[in-house]
Amino acid sequence: MKILVLYYSKTGNTKFIAEAIAQETKADLLEIKREKDIKSIGFWLYFRGGFESMTKKKDKIKPFDKNLEEYDLIFLGSPVWAWRVNPAIRSLLNEITFINKKFGLFCCCFGEGNGLKVCEHTKELLTGNVVLGEAEFIDPLNVNPIGEATKARLWANDILTKAKK
Repeated sequence: MKILVLYYSKTGNTKFIAEAIAQETKADLLEIKREKDIKSIGFWLYFRGGFESMTKKKDKIKPFDKNLEEYDLIFLGSPVWAWRVNPAIRSLLNEITFINKKFGLFCCCFGEGNGLKVCEHTKELLTGNVVLGEAEFIDPLNVNPIGEATKARLWANDILTKAKK
C-alpha cells in the first residue's frame, strides 16, 4: 500500500502533525504550497486567512513533484481558519479529482470541535472516496507537543488498519 501525507501549514502546527503521521506510517510527505503565500503574521494572518476561508477563496497552488494517483491512502491535513476549509485545501480539491481513494482527514485548530467540523466539510468535497476517519489536534506546538504527536501516531495506525481491510 502506497501512503501519502498531504498537508498545508502556515504556522507549523499542521506540519508537525503531518510529520508525526508520515514517520509512523512510513508515508511520503508532501506540502501544499500557495503560488503567493500570505506574508501576514499574528492578528493580520488570522484576519486575512479567516476572510479568505469565509469567502471560500481558492488559491493557486504550486504543482506537485509527486503523482497523487499513485497513492492508495492519503492523510490530508489542514489548519482551521474561521471554522472553515482552508483556501489551499479547497483549491487542491477543486483542481484535482480524487476517485476511489482512501483518506484520513486531520485538522489543527485552537478550539475543540472546530477541526472536526472542518473535516466534515472537507469530507463533503471528497465524494466518490472513502474517508476512514477524522482527527483534530489542538494547537499542538504550544499546548502539548508530545501528547498531540502521540495521539497523531495512534490515530494514523488506526486509519492504516482500516485501510488494509
